[in-house]
Parts: sequence; structure tokens; C-alpha cells
Amino acid sequence: MSVLNNLSIRLQNISQLYYKQIYVCEYERGNSVEHFSQANHYPLMNVNLLLSEKIKEVPQNRRPYKIAELLYEFISATESEIVCIDYYEMLFDPSLRVNPFDLFTNLSKNKTLIITWRSTIKDNYFIYAEPGHPEYIKYSTKDAIIIK
Repeated sequence: MSVLNNLSIRLQNISQLYYKQIYVCEYERGNSVEHFSQANHYPLMNVNLLLSEKIKEVPQNRRPYKIAELLYEFISATESEIVCIDYYEMLFDPSLRVNPFDLFTNLSKNKTLIITWRSTIKDNYFIYAEPGHPEYIKYSTKDAIIIK
């Protein structure tokens, strides 16, 4: 089954869930989420681009508090109940002190999020970066809807 068909099927029942988020593994595939957003006229957010424009005005010590607020504003501002998210690598920057997974989980209470995952999933964990790297994070995939 294609990623796009699988996404369509998964979206049919997701509105009943408290947290509405789907991770699409793009490690090998490329831009399925982008194609899905275009085909269905859902907004596609380049988080790095949106945040970098706004966050540069915020003092370094205030940035961790502002990230969640800004993302909430961006997502709330869309009229669509479904929002596609891609290019959010800056959220893994240790100086921001945010956990992207927790952030997306909280944001998915109000809107359905289709999130590109461009890294590894191994042994039921999302893995970003290599152990020892400052941005390394290992997060359980428990309760996550994942399309590979």
C-alpha cells in the first residue's frame, strides 16, 4: 500500500483520538508528506523557516519559552483541521531545551498533525542523531502512529 493511501486510511479514524498525530518515515522515500499536503490542500509548515524568522528577535534565554507559543500560534492560525509538518530539525537544538515529540503531542490535541520523520526508528524508538552528539535524542514510539 502506498504511503499516500495509508495516510488517507489512517486519517479516517484519527479524529476520535485525544492526540492526533501521524509520523511518516521519510528517511529513504523523500517527500510523501509534501505530496500528500499538495494533493489534499493541507497546509505544509516548514518549522525551521517559520521559527527562525521569529526566534531571532527573542533573547537567547527566553527562546525555550517562546518556541511552544510560536508553534501553537502558527498551527492555530491555519483554518485546516489537518496540518503537515516538515523540516523541524532546529527543535532538536539543545539550547532551545524543548522535546519536539512532547511539543507535537501537545499540539495534536487541537489539530491533526502529519509529521515527517527523516531519521531512524529502531527497537521501538525514534532516534535523532548519533549517541554522543549534542542533539541526540531517543524517544519511545509507544502510542505513535507511524507510516513507513
